[in-house]
Amino acid sequence: MSHLTIVFILVLTVSIIITILVIMRNNQLKARKNSIFSFFKNAGIVHDLSFTGQEVLPDKVLGLDGPKRKLLITEQRAEEYNTRVIDLREIAACTVKKVYGAINSQEYKRNKPEEFLKSISLEFEFTTGGAPMAVHFYRNTINSIYEIPELEGRAKNWAKMLSNLTVPS
Repeated sequence: MSHLTIVFILVLTVSIIITILVIMRNNQLKARKNSIFSFFKNAGIVHDLSFTGQEVLPDKVLGLDGPKRKLLITEQRAEEYNTRVIDLREIAACTVKKVYGAINSQEYKRNKPEEFLKSISLEFEFTTGGAPMAVHFYRNTINSIYEIPELEGRAKNWAKMLSNLTVPS
């Protein structure tokens, strides 16, 4: 066999292996997403919620029941799902919070600010005086910096929508 044939067979084999791995990973992510969404729907049924808005993130699902002014958050941690129902009447403020890592002047001159961003969260402050709660939309350990504009926009949309619903009627 010629060298070209051997190279072609090796490239083809590597390509097939990579394609199989990508397909397997996509199937895992899809199954994980379906699993958390199924748990979310069941939690909504248990709490008698009817969702007028939803947000599906890789490790959590948010659902808003506008008429009842309730927000259901289902989050996956390890192999468990945690749910929390927030009554929007108990929300004093809902804001988007960005957390940056330490920045020295030399690094700041060379790098973009996004490279220092650690997280973008939807932060809830409660009228009851409890500790604030954060729902992460972006984490630098999970997401790419290229996702920042989209995820920040989604967090801002939720903050605006929830802030409008927290105003006493």
